[in-house]
Amino acid sequence: MTGKRGRQYLTWQQRVNIAIGAAKGIAHLHDGIQPSIIHRDIKPSNILIGEDFESKVSDFGLVKSGPTGDQTHVSTQIKGTAGYLDPAYCSSCHLSHFSDVYSFGVILLQLVSARPAVDASRRNSNYHVIDWARPYLEKGDVEDILDANLLIQPCNMEMMLKMGQLGLRCVVKTPKNRPTMAEVCYELQEGLFLTTRVAPGGSLRCSTRSIEKLGESSQSIVTNGDHGVSLEKFKVDDMESDSFEATSFRFFEATSVDIDLIKDNLYGIVEHPK
Repeated sequence: MTGKRGRQYLTWQQRVNIAIGAAKGIAHLHDGIQPSIIHRDIKPSNILIGEDFESKVSDFGLVKSGPTGDQTHVSTQIKGTAGYLDPAYCSSCHLSHFSDVYSFGVILLQLVSARPAVDASRRNSNYHVIDWARPYLEKGDVEDILDANLLIQPCNMEMMLKMGQLGLRCVVKTPKNRPTMAEVCYELQEGLFLTTRVAPGGSLRCSTRSIEKLGESSQSIVTNGDHGVSLEKFKVDDMESDSFEATSFRFFEATSVDIDLIKDNLYGIVEHPK
């Protein structure tokens, strides 16, 4: 944080740690309890960030008990949030743990790029962050999709590329070909360890494309001294913005699905109207 009213953009490592914390929570819902739970509404506003950037999964209003025995899915009415809904679930009404994996894959792409799930400013209103990011990530180019503010600070491009490519694997068309949330969590932790083990900051560099990138319309994930963490849409030259702000509360322990709200520290996420 930069003080009471200060603001500072999230570093690459803070973003990875947020992803790891959320992945642990979702993996616990899938594998750590019986019967398992499918969240069904994984999205940024349901991942809350604490003062130390610990992330917790919230809002269990749409949860569904997972498949049991030899079942691979449960049949249920389609519910969730546009942009994060698994297309396989939408076309078949077959809900599985991999539906949560798809939603989390979208979030990984957003953590890298700070783009909305669906870009309404495009002529094609269905232009999804997946379609935008895929051609770059498939050829190993993360700089062209990276949050502009990561380009002007030391950033581990290798880890950002790994996180983006993992996001693509989470959103493949066939659910059974996606990694499990346990595998997602492991790969994020392993990637962070491998990229930082040589030096505390890992192999860090600032991009040579930063000036060009900052002249474009973009958005970024920031910390806010008053309200915690924000995903803020902005145009760099005038800093006009629409933001939705996330902050901290603790609700989820690894050994329990009980909700423990610290009311004095509960802000939630608010989307500001344009």
